[in-house]
Order: sequence, then C-alpha cells, then structure tokens
Amino acid sequence: MSSTSINPAQTANDVSLSPLAQATGAINDKYTQLGGEASVLGRSTTEVQPAPDNVGFFQPFQSGSIYWHPTTGAHEVHGDILGKWSSMGWERSLLGYPVTDETTTPDGIGRFNHFQSGTIYWTPKTGAHEVHGDILGKWSSMGWERSLLGYPVTDETTTPDGIGRFNHFQSGTIYWTPKTGAHEVNGDILGKWSSMGWERSLLGYPVTDETTTPDGVGRFNHFQSGSIYWTPKTGAHEVNGDILGKWSSMGWERSFLGYPTSDELNTPDGAGRVSHFQHGDITWIAATRTVTTSPATMQFHSDIATQDWLPMGGWVNVAVNTQGQFTFSGHMHDSGFPNIDYALAIVIMTPSGMGYTFARQNHVDGTVTLFGRNRDDDWTIPEANPQIAQNWDEVTQARLFWRLTAQDTLSAGIQGLIEDVAKDGVKALGAAGISALIALI
Repeated sequence: MSSTSINPAQTANDVSLSPLAQATGAINDKYTQLGGEASVLGRSTTEVQPAPDNVGFFQPFQSGSIYWHPTTGAHEVHGDILGKWSSMGWERSLLGYPVTDETTTPDGIGRFNHFQSGTIYWTPKTGAHEVHGDILGKWSSMGWERSLLGYPVTDETTTPDGIGRFNHFQSGTIYWTPKTGAHEVNGDILGKWSSMGWERSLLGYPVTDETTTPDGVGRFNHFQSGSIYWTPKTGAHEVNGDILGKWSSMGWERSFLGYPTSDELNTPDGAGRVSHFQHGDITWIAATRTVTTSPATMQFHSDIATQDWLPMGGWVNVAVNTQGQFTFSGHMHDSGFPNIDYALAIVIMTPSGMGYTFARQNHVDGTVTLFGRNRDDDWTIPEANPQIAQNWDEVTQARLFWRLTAQDTLSAGIQGLIEDVAKDGVKALGAAGISALIALI
C-alpha cells in the first residue's frame, strides 16, 4: 500500500481503519506537519512498514524515520539520536517508542527525543546518550541539562560490582542501586570518591545528594559506610567508622574540631587509625576499640555592649583545652561622659545544664575625669580546672552566655547576675535545669 493512498482527512484514531491504515494516515500527517520533502527527513525511501514488535509501524526517509504506535502516535527520529536508538534495538529496546519529535533543549545547545521509558539527549560535544529510570528521575528533578550536572556523557551503565547503575554527566554523576536509590555526586567530592575506587571503595554507594552543611561553609555526601566533606579551605576528605561516629556525636563540623583536613590514616605507631581536623584529631585504637580526641583548644568569644543608655562595650573570650587549662580575657571601654562601674557575668553552659562561670567587676573612667585616665579595662587571666578535662565532650557542645550591668554607682549582686545568665543558657540549650555552677573566675 502506498503511503499516499490514505485520505489525510481520515484520523488515526478511527478504529474502523486497519492498524496499517491508521499508521499510514498518522505518519502522513506528521510528515506534512514537518514540511514534507523540505523537512529534515527528506524523501521517503519505502512505504509504511510494520515494526518488528508487530505493534507499531514506521516509515524510513532519507535522513530519519517516523514511528507510530497506537498509544504514542507518530513521531520522528533522526540523526545521532536515531543512531543511538537504533544501536539499542529500536522500539524493542528498553526505551520503547518515541513520544516526542526531536526537539531543541531549553538552553538552545542540545537536542532530545523522549521515549516511552526514557530519553536520548545529544549535543555536538557530548554525542547522543540515553538516560532512563530512577537516574532519569533524579536528573529531571535537578533541572535536566540546566542543572549543575549538564548533559549525559555516557549511557546508563552497570557498575563493575554488578549491583548498581550510573550515568556520567558533564559535571558530575548519578549512581543508583535498589537499596540506596539514585543520588548525584559532583566536584571535588566526586574526585575524592573516584580516587578511592568509586562504589568498590570502603565507602560504597552514595545515600545522599551533595548537600550544603548546616553552617553554610562546606558540602558533603553521605555514603553507605562513611562520608566525604569539603570546604574551599580544607578540600575533600573522607571520614568513616568509629571516627565518623565520634565526630557525629560531637556535632559534625559545628563541633570544636571543625572540618576534616585528612582522610582516615594509620597512626604513626600502627596501633590504630586517625583523622585530622581543623582544630584537633580523632584517634581509634585497634586493641581497645576506643576513640579519643587529641588535646585541642576551643574558643568562646562574644562582643559585649550595654543594654541601657550607658556608652560602654567591648568583648570577652574564653579559651579552654582538653587538659583543663583556660584563659579568661576581655576588653571593656567607656566611650562616653560618665564614669562607670560595671559587673560582667559569663557562663559557658553545656547541654546537660553544667555551667562554668566567670565574673568581672571594675571601674572605667569617662570624659568627666580629667584626661580620661582609665577609659579601658583589659584583662587576661590564665587558670586551670580539672572539671573541664573531665567533661570535655560536654564542653565542646557548650555555648557562651553573658549579662552586663553598668551604672554610675555599682550595686551589689554579681551572684544574682550569674544565676540569671545561667538561666538564659539553660533555656537556650533546652537543658532540664541548672545541674551545677562551677566558679572558675
């Protein structure tokens, strides 16, 4: 039957027509819509033919084909996208029949055809590659080719371990397994994971997409058996096992340790493993299966200003380390006319309600005093207290709270001020109550 023997006015949905007649009419309509011989397809080379699956029909042209299926209608495929689809097995491939014509992508660079069960994308640089299933769903949810990943540079491929599937893209990759689902990895984190051996590394498959850390500084991917963290300053490093568990329990990058600056390494004596962080180390000992944090210093700092009309302010800093040593330092300044007596209460409050207290009472001169001889109060007080070392993990999760009273004539009551600050800390941290107040200064 000639492809021109069907009246174009007859619809492809007319069930009174044979499947061949329906297909021929729909293919004719599509060919006419595209511009006939002046279209990208050129002239027909054969009549409409049944597809090998005996469900659909197709007609070849000089530079492409039009395929018809009862549920998808007629759509054209040509060029490298046709070549890719052909190499996969045409309509008998996992993609099935086309559901769109070849179309220009929104960014104007590439071309694509969507199919019943997937898609093929093409650009001059990347060539034609297919994406389907959950990997296609992930890529779609990210914004297709306009996402950070760009265009696919591979077809969906089975991983070397035979468990998962992946597509590499211009600027990243998406990996999938039945257990983990589909997740993207990109940039330096992808580079680190790649250098470790991809899914065959100790980390396994990704279980999250790349995500911004709560402090807004870094990025991370969690994997089946560990994590990779990255910042512009530290680069990308992996953390796993008991060391990862310890760092997690301390508050991740928001702990006093900060971000990892090394992968997990053998200890110098070979007795365990260690990960270096910005402000200390976490060490795992094989014989005892214990995890310890190395001596490190943690800083609690805050700017200080009066809440009333008096022109006074400054800052306070408390530095502590795992050996129980601490330094309480600060600076207060009278920037106005009156002389001021002040009382400053500081509490380093832990989540359990234990507070480490510091106090400072002094006098600063204003311009009312000739030449303002003592307008500043600066102090540095080094001390030690064993309870800091004994409760170090709690201290690493603590926060600094303060209250300042300043007036022309100092009133009594510094202890009451400390208790008020401690109550602020308990409320902010959600502790059950004040369990102890340990006076350090």
